[in-house]
Amino acid sequence: MSLRAQVLSGYRRLFRARRILFEGDERAMTESRFAIRAEFDKHKHVTGPPEHVQGLLTMIDEAEDMLLHGVARGELNQQTGHYEVKIKPEHATDTTDDATSISNANEMEPITSETASKFDEEGKPKVVVTSSSSPSGKEKTK
Repeated sequence: MSLRAQVLSGYRRLFRARRILFEGDERAMTESRFAIRAEFDKHKHVTGPPEHVQGLLTMIDEAEDMLLHGVARGELNQQTGHYEVKIKPEHATDTTDDATSISNANEMEPITSETASKFDEEGKPKVVVTSSSSPSGKEKTK
């Protein structure tokens, strides 16, 4: 694949990833569109060693991965005043790089009463646990 095709493919992948992550949030959609476009415009005329260009292509891959797997989006429940976060399987997986046997933990610690108290001690917003899922996928209410 040519360099131009790789860049355009990466640009389209980032736009698809942002659409998935920010669905229903017009402000985030607009700001992410401007941010992605600004980064691509900033590097529009990059020339230089192939390692530098390859590094920029790697940054596209990493940004896409972060948007798809590294961010869990929460929404404010107007009735309760609590934020609700729907954690997807890709947010709680642990991948291991077999070549080096280094764990690339992409784990999200579940919110429990114990973890919620950690946030309180640091002055973060209060987290209220309303329910959690068991490993079997059955919903349990706390």
